[in-house]
Amino acid sequence: MDRLKLCSMAASGRTHRSHRWLQALLALWIMVFPAATAQAWPWGGEGARGVEKPVEIVGATPPSGRLQEVSPPGAVQQLQVALSRHTPRLELISPADGSLLKTGDVQLTLRIEDWPLAEDPELGLGAHVALQIDDAPPLRFGHSENNRLQIRLPDLSPGSHRFTAYAAMPWGESVKSQGASLQWRLNLIKELPGTQPDQDAPWLAVVSPSDLGSGDPLLLDWLIWNAPLQNLREGDGRWRLRISVNGDSFLVDGQEALWLKAAGGGSGSVQMELLDGLGEPIAPVFNNQLRATTSRSGTQPIWMQSKLSDEEMARLLGEALPEAEDAPEEEQKPEQEVPEPAAQEQESGISESDEPASQGSLPQSAAEDSDETEPTDSLQDPERGQIIDTPPDTAPEITSDGESSMSADAEDSDSEHPDRTIAGSVLPLSEPASEPPRLRVTSSLGGSARELLNDDGTER
Repeated sequence: MDRLKLCSMAASGRTHRSHRWLQALLALWIMVFPAATAQAWPWGGEGARGVEKPVEIVGATPPSGRLQEVSPPGAVQQLQVALSRHTPRLELISPADGSLLKTGDVQLTLRIEDWPLAEDPELGLGAHVALQIDDAPPLRFGHSENNRLQIRLPDLSPGSHRFTAYAAMPWGESVKSQGASLQWRLNLIKELPGTQPDQDAPWLAVVSPSDLGSGDPLLLDWLIWNAPLQNLREGDGRWRLRISVNGDSFLVDGQEALWLKAAGGGSGSVQMELLDGLGEPIAPVFNNQLRATTSRSGTQPIWMQSKLSDEEMARLLGEALPEAEDAPEEEQKPEQEVPEPAAQEQESGISESDEPASQGSLPQSAAEDSDETEPTDSLQDPERGQIIDTPPDTAPEITSDGESSMSADAEDSDSEHPDRTIAGSVLPLSEPASEPPRLRVTSSLGGSARELLNDDGTER
């Protein structure tokens, strides 16, 4: 019996030692292999043991397939360079964050510094401030008084509301520099817990697509509040944003705006979803948003051009035009009309009206000579257009070919009375009256003078 007892004790000791070895191997297997495998499971970092979040995360992917990332339009690049000189700072003045409002009639006051607000009646909005209430389309403001914006809020429904304000480019893109955007909460009548994200929870604000979009290329922009720092070391991803454009998706891990060219045109949609590092949605009630896109018909926005002129740049940046003040002085004066001599007009009028229809006009050479001499005007009254009477013995004879000649009696009469005047002008004694220039001058009297004389030269 004693021998049987000893054998059984030895067997139980060996069995006990085997069990201990098996327990040690099982513990080692549990400590090494399952821990490494659990890191790939979505719930691996949420256990009661406080195991750190898994390292194997979803990586960012660029747009592909029917989506192509493109450069911004040339005008956008011009404005980006000009606006990069500014560092906008936005501040909430009233009402304070978390205020409880008794009435829906609320005036909001914001202060904006170092941001050139502008709104041109022809070119549209320049640099401005945008305000978003919950998921509603943004309100845009291009004017301020003493760097302050006085905004009358639209009717708010009772309960809690979240607000986002940011300095915006002319095409609607938000400025990402520190202090250029802010978010806060207001409660009307009573706060409703659970209707807004927690104070420290990340939440998404879609900036674009918006009312300023033109369709192609498509601007995508967003703000993520309370987003945890990430990518400080390799594999340190805490969140991702999944963007789907007309069904084609990609992942981003930053907040830089994108310009995309999508295949096709017309209406479409853009969906943005905020995910954690494993690709799981984060509070989808607030962080899964959908926007519709449409192609704008007609005139494209000014910033869609390939290049802007200096004047257009100044108007969109709210800068004064130096040439605007000098423009009225530089206007061209209307050309003054040089009036023709009255004597020439009267002479032409008399020659046309008094010339008998049976007589042809004088030869061109004779008319030109008569215009160059002053005695022609002395034979007519410049005020009444009447012919001044001359003695009958000085009247010329008009030949059939239009040339005038003095009769013999007229020559004798002129020699006997050298001091006679024609229209107040004394004929020089040294110049014979029969010289060709004088004959051509007196011949301009035309038919009106001949009607006063008979064929023999006597007065009728």
